[in-house]
Amino acid sequence: MKGKVTVYILFLIIASSKSFASQTELPVDTVMEKAMNAAEKYNNLVESFSAEVYTRTYIETLKKNFLYKHTHLIPDFVLHDPKNKTALIETISELRFDYPNNYVQDVQYVTGTLTGKRDIEMIPFELLNINIYGETAYDESFFMPLRFKTSKYYRYNLADTFTENEKTYYSINYDPIYENTKLLKGSFIIEEGTWRVIFFRGEGIDIVSNFSFEITMGKEWITLYLPVQLTIYETSSYLGNVVASRHLSTIDYKDIELRKTTDTAQSLNISDFYKVRLDSVPIQGDSAFWNERRPIPLQAMEKDVLAQYQQRQKEEAIRKANGDSLSGFNIAQQVAQRMAVNSNYKYRSAAIRYSGLFNPLLLGYTSRDGVTYRQKLSFNFDLKRNRSVNVKAYGRYMSRPNEFITDLTTVWNYDPPRLGSTTISIGNGTPVYSSDFVEQIQDSLNKQGIDFEDISVNYYRDFFVKLFNTYEVTNGLLLHAGIDYHIRKPKGNMGKLRSAGQDDEQTDNNEEIENMFHIQRSFAPFIRVSWTPRQYYRYDGRQKIYERSSFPTFKLELSRSFQNIFGSTSEYNRIEFDINQNIQFGLRHSLQYHVGAGRFINQKTEYFADFVYFSKNNFNENWDDGLGGGSFNLLSRSLYNAFDTYVQAHAMFETPFLILKNIPFISGFAVNERIYLSQLHTPQLTSYTELGYGIGNRFFNAGIFAAFYKTDFREVGVRAALEF
Repeated sequence: MKGKVTVYILFLIIASSKSFASQTELPVDTVMEKAMNAAEKYNNLVESFSAEVYTRTYIETLKKNFLYKHTHLIPDFVLHDPKNKTALIETISELRFDYPNNYVQDVQYVTGTLTGKRDIEMIPFELLNINIYGETAYDESFFMPLRFKTSKYYRYNLADTFTENEKTYYSINYDPIYENTKLLKGSFIIEEGTWRVIFFRGEGIDIVSNFSFEITMGKEWITLYLPVQLTIYETSSYLGNVVASRHLSTIDYKDIELRKTTDTAQSLNISDFYKVRLDSVPIQGDSAFWNERRPIPLQAMEKDVLAQYQQRQKEEAIRKANGDSLSGFNIAQQVAQRMAVNSNYKYRSAAIRYSGLFNPLLLGYTSRDGVTYRQKLSFNFDLKRNRSVNVKAYGRYMSRPNEFITDLTTVWNYDPPRLGSTTISIGNGTPVYSSDFVEQIQDSLNKQGIDFEDISVNYYRDFFVKLFNTYEVTNGLLLHAGIDYHIRKPKGNMGKLRSAGQDDEQTDNNEEIENMFHIQRSFAPFIRVSWTPRQYYRYDGRQKIYERSSFPTFKLELSRSFQNIFGSTSEYNRIEFDINQNIQFGLRHSLQYHVGAGRFINQKTEYFADFVYFSKNNFNENWDDGLGGGSFNLLSRSLYNAFDTYVQAHAMFETPFLILKNIPFISGFAVNERIYLSQLHTPQLTSYTELGYGIGNRFFNAGIFAAFYKTDFREVGVRAALEF
């Protein structure tokens, strides 16, 4: 096999060098065309490999203030030591790659001054495996400059041509056509003949940091097309603090297998993920071990950091031996921190995550709901063969309606490759009112001078239990079947009705209204079919995960409520149809739309117009915009239950360049800009429209919205949320 691989590589080299025996300098366009043609081949050259990866991280705080020691409480923010100016971390990992972009990195040994799991997870391991010949880096975080498809975002300049060991090399500088977090600038060196890259340098920007990386490719056999050394430099500036870090890495390949063919049919399986496995921190403190395994000797300043750390450890041990310990204070500090930030706990196969009781990052604001505050608690139990049981508890308080909504959901993932799962949810929903109230009482209440919106939302408290099963029939086609059970109790707002009566006739009418409010139950089996043509997917172990598609997702849901089953008092049919799609085009431009319609039919009893796709989502976010896009932002909660028929449409256009791109400070803060458009049509509300504009980044999202009834302006409102 190795002989065939060698012949194949020699064929690539000879075939690509026949026409370039001359040492005449070539123009940059010609060099780039040859390099990009070669990149198409080299991108798919390797089938799999295993390697030992050594990393060393050196961190130095250049500037700090009183906030410095507290910023480590922000999850996944900046890697630093809150107690010291410098820090050092060394790791040895086993890296496994499988085509096309499947990376699993097992961290086997750790040492240094920061050895907590959270610190290790913040080392940019994913940057160690940038495929310079690909169109994008891992998770599409960068657009690489060596492919025809992404070259339209860059300008190229031939900086130098030189000869070494009878080979000609071209040094190319590249710059983005505009500043963006997805674009790099830097340089690379191309070898004439093979048109491979021997050295690559890139610089990028993030919201609070600037970074650069340098990749050196191998010089022996197949490592000619793989990275063997990498250096990452990063400087983070935030809240008056400046932290610089340097990450060194070497990759020692153990086993490399080439692909038998590079021309294969496009697969829907795009299992391109990068996973760092670090269930526990495997600390190895033996200095002799590291002296033997460390491929890059420590520099003098790094030795000083370790010596100072070891001295602090000795002093701490002496204090503990003398009984001079601050353990009580430390415990109190840890408890306070866990009350204010996300906490993760793991014991054997169980993992627990809690959002923190007083976490300020869970605050939000909307004009309709006022100040909101969320709580999240989850338990995950890993079973054999990637099966799992996941329990999630949610709570959300809304100040304006003064409501607290809860949800407890348990999911048994019993067949990961076929997305087979059973789910049970228990909780209380938004207070609602019934069809009898809408159809028979509204006119009477208006005549008596009671404002409909003041009291309608308070009539029934909603308690629910939902049990359903999900299974994949074939790729892209999901079948959901289950039961939706509701208990709705009067909320006790009869005082408002009594106060409205001024004479005997009105009092009699109010008594008739009061008699209508009693406990209502509904038992409604449902079936839902969801189909996405040409659904791309990936695997995390045996777990199948849906990714993207060039086609919309179509959903059809049918439900029927039966009387006299578990006390059910309602009988009706419900049908809903929904279409949604996320269309990606250009550089981080996307158009998301969501169109749907629904209707209650054959209503033989009183019922509650609770639609699935036309509803106020208290926990789930429809779109990944940080604001729960794909729903109405200013529509009154009471109106979601006021209609037995609806047609709705939502659209969001997202781009990094729209209005703020020419404003230096704001353009760096607002990574994405969004335009929203929502439209609702019902028999009673013939035309309701919302327009909105939003900005956001990975920490913060905000939007302003305006509502119109037909052509009349009604109101304006805002939404804002922190996202960490």
